[in-house]
Amino acid sequence: MLPFRKICIPLLLLFCWAAPGMARDVVVIADKNTPRAEKEALLILSGFGSKKYGSKHQKKYFAQQAYDLFIPDYISRKSIDLSVENLDAFIQKHHLLEYRKVHVFAYIVGSWTINIWIEKHPVHNIATIVYDRSPIQERAPYAIVKDRAWLLKLIVGPVMEEFSRTPYPTLRDTAVQTGVLVESRATGLMRRHKKTALAMAPLRWDIEQFGETYDDGLYTWLNHDQLYSRFDVVGHEIFQFIRHGRFSDTARRKPYEGDPFCKRDNRL
Repeated sequence: MLPFRKICIPLLLLFCWAAPGMARDVVVIADKNTPRAEKEALLILSGFGSKKYGSKHQKKYFAQQAYDLFIPDYISRKSIDLSVENLDAFIQKHHLLEYRKVHVFAYIVGSWTINIWIEKHPVHNIATIVYDRSPIQERAPYAIVKDRAWLLKLIVGPVMEEFSRTPYPTLRDTAVQTGVLVESRATGLMRRHKKTALAMAPLRWDIEQFGETYDDGLYTWLNHDQLYSRFDVVGHEIFQFIRHGRFSDTARRKPYEGDPFCKRDNRL
């Protein structure tokens, strides 16, 4: 018999995915008296982890800044294409194309989504994108599908399996300034699937491997789960890039050393 915890957690996650109204769009308008054409907006595209971690910490941190904040619940259980359609519907509903500029912070699946959206909508007002990328976490869809496909289908539907075999859609719009934030540690999930993840290929830590043109990049000691809450570590760098088109002079621009699968909260 499976332990109670192993049964309840998947069912709880399934409920969060499926129950109407459980996930909510977040919209925080900093200044309601200023026309959109005179303001800038921040669009946060969370990943699969949003179903576990929500947007509480994102809202608390980013709503303190002088930007209108938008965090859509856009990921479809069915496909990436429907996720792109959901994002477009959100953009239209909240009139994001009317802003002077829109800045994007995209988690992993959000990076796929925003690049596809831009390709479909070449006339836009997106000025900057900060991509959250990870040599380890981006192997999660493949590893989970291979190791525990039945659980995957139960919790998230076919979208993650599709994501595991969808090549990265490189951004072709050179007018958008792009920064890449690289996670340097494995989550608990990826420690459990380490063998399958490493069987794919040796880990690489150069930013070029992600297939994205970029203006600047940095490495953070955080893992993917921590990127949903530890904005005290990376938040200032996100806004540094938004405001100046590059990360700070003190940002780490070389990979960390040590075992990225080591279970600890300090730097490698």
